[in-house]
Amino acid sequence: MKKRIAIILALAVSASALTAGCGNSKKPAEPVSTSGGAGEASGKSSEAAPSEGNRTGEESQEKAGDPMAAVTDDGTEKTITYWHTFTEGARKDYIDQMVADYMEAHPNVTVNVEVYPWNVFTQKWTAGLAAGALPDVSSVNPDNLFAIQQAGAVLPMNPLIDAVGEDYFLKKPLDNFTYDEVILGIPYYLHSYVMWYRKDVLKEKDLEVPKNWDELLAAVKAIADPPNQYGFTIAMSKNDQMCAQLLSCFAKAEGAALITEDNQGNLTDPKVVKALQLMADLYKAGSPEGSINYGLSEQNDVFFQGKSTFAFGSGFHINGVKQNSPELLDKIAAVPFMGPEGETLGDTAFVIGLMGWNQTEYPETVYDFIRFHFENERYIEFLHLIPGGQLPATTEVANSEEFFDNDTIRQFQDEIQYIQQGIEKGTFIGMDFGLTPAAAALTSQGIIEECLQDMVLNNTPAEEAAKKANEKLNAAIQILME
Repeated sequence: MKKRIAIILALAVSASALTAGCGNSKKPAEPVSTSGGAGEASGKSSEAAPSEGNRTGEESQEKAGDPMAAVTDDGTEKTITYWHTFTEGARKDYIDQMVADYMEAHPNVTVNVEVYPWNVFTQKWTAGLAAGALPDVSSVNPDNLFAIQQAGAVLPMNPLIDAVGEDYFLKKPLDNFTYDEVILGIPYYLHSYVMWYRKDVLKEKDLEVPKNWDELLAAVKAIADPPNQYGFTIAMSKNDQMCAQLLSCFAKAEGAALITEDNQGNLTDPKVVKALQLMADLYKAGSPEGSINYGLSEQNDVFFQGKSTFAFGSGFHINGVKQNSPELLDKIAAVPFMGPEGETLGDTAFVIGLMGWNQTEYPETVYDFIRFHFENERYIEFLHLIPGGQLPATTEVANSEEFFDNDTIRQFQDEIQYIQQGIEKGTFIGMDFGLTPAAAALTSQGIIEECLQDMVLNNTPAEEAAKKANEKLNAAIQILME
């Protein structure tokens, strides 16, 4: 049991590093807290708020048909704590204002806000389990969410979905947050991984955009001119999960799973072995020599600064290039990951969500507060803070003209369409057949990264390296599945 918990928590920490790549600013180690009732937010005393008996008949009828709002606004004082991970300026300021708006609309509710970077968030909730110091609602990434579910601390979101309707959210992302028919969390924003490339570098070398693996490898070989220009950066740090994520992208594209439906490692599948060989070949053909030790940050920096021609990532790469090398923004584009023959049979998706914690005294208010995040005008404003990086989880906004009415989204409309297609059919790494604790073994143990290092440093054949890695993967899965 101790080993199982250790692996789950290691997964959550590893996921924190991956999610941190979505931000671009320094993160505080201590929480920034915001609290107070609507009186503080609006300059009005909460005592001046109308009681339920003074509301109009129309408002009372609305509350009667909405049990979450009715309980929230029943006149009793309520305090909930909200942990979120949007530490940088624009998104933090947005959340602060949204919370103030919520408290103004619900004068009897106080929302205490604490802001943590992802690695601190993971430490806080794991420590909070023992201390009984957990929030009522929080932001969450998939790996933390599943670890929290394994710890028995999730407030099911099924009542919220019953209230808003099963079609309110996009089906696939919601399914990806569902385990044994229990909805563990609500997707807040979405992305999937695509292959980014430099249009100008391909043009300079008179190369077409690769349409299959042979063309990709040939292009990397033709382009690589270290240290001036690299082909495809393959990051292999065993303290991160970049090789595992990239392998997932290539394997899903050719229709291969890294973990089988019966929760066994699938690294010896000939399709997966072929993808491993491709990654080793890409490294040898045109990756920075130091990328053996690169994690997410170093991998992204090489592309953001214009030194790497190809990269894998989400729509956040648009913002990364804009901030680091704005002169290159018109020179980047992306295509879906392809299989060896150009097929795209699956995608690797990722979600940042919102969840409730089951120790809350006010579950109806938690549901109501989460729902407040998704009111259309407010939600679109949030998504546009990082256009292209934060894609909508609600059906209405995903199909709305207002969401697409943004200069950056218009500029990268093809790339965003590819990412949306990946969201619609994509699954989390290792979870092709649904949420499973086995996936933690892929991203928390450095198994795939060690496999690639073995191949490129020791010239170990792909089949042999894959066999050793699969044995380690199955040993880790066995602990997790106990």
